[in-house]
Amino acid sequence: MNTPNPVVYGAEAMASKALLVEDPPEKAASLCCPTFLSCFLSCICPWVWLGACKTVNEKEAALVLTWGKFTTVKKKPGLFCFNPCGIEFQVVSVKQRTTDLPGVKLLDLKGNPVVVSGVVFWQIQGVKAASLDVENVYQYVHTTALATLKQVVSKYPYEDDEGGHSLKTEAATLSAELSETLQQRLAHCGVKVIAFNMTDLSYAPEIAQAMLVRQQAEAMVKARKLIVKGAVDISEGAINQLESKGVKMSETEKTKIVTNLLTVICGESGAQPTVALQ
Repeated sequence: MNTPNPVVYGAEAMASKALLVEDPPEKAASLCCPTFLSCFLSCICPWVWLGACKTVNEKEAALVLTWGKFTTVKKKPGLFCFNPCGIEFQVVSVKQRTTDLPGVKLLDLKGNPVVVSGVVFWQIQGVKAASLDVENVYQYVHTTALATLKQVVSKYPYEDDEGGHSLKTEAATLSAELSETLQQRLAHCGVKVIAFNMTDLSYAPEIAQAMLVRQQAEAMVKARKLIVKGAVDISEGAINQLESKGVKMSETEKTKIVTNLLTVICGESGAQPTVALQ
């Protein structure tokens, strides 16, 4: 599947410590008469030559096997004729591809279930390794990406009250770590990881409501703290201004002023003033 430039979707993959397995240099090999047995069989069964041509397009490569043994990799586009008796010609796409990981339920560092979606941008650079070292490279990338996502997500909390690293705040760091970890795991099969990004993150449905209540409570507490701090500053400023203008007040009167101001400012509903009649 063709994809646009993956830089749009996230950070570029970091250089892996593992060495990416690439194809050996292409070598000249006879495709029409690789062995005496191939020539003999194709001569006594000439009709096999009817399917003896394959086209290699741009962004494709061809793996050539002779009686099941690796021969070479053809990376130049063009038309190739080969002896069907003994020669196996496997065309492999080397275009950039994407692997989607939609709605995976995982556990974060605190053990809370979270739902994470991700996308991997990758391409085959080692045709030989991708074709011969794994059964199905596409399924292998998908399974390995899932395992990598689970490993990395489990190292971070969904959010951190103290402002530390978390899944919500470290998108670039997570993308780089996911890319590097996955590259190390896929290097042996000739796959280059271009980028690995998280596209969605949320609490799992079973705890989403409880976490929403918790977040609302935390927001309310922070708001109350701010209101109280402001009320104290206002009360202090009012008393200081009155004293600077020469108004004499006893400690009892100061206490009443502070109490009344705090009540008016911190109250949720409008205050109803009352006047004591002597």
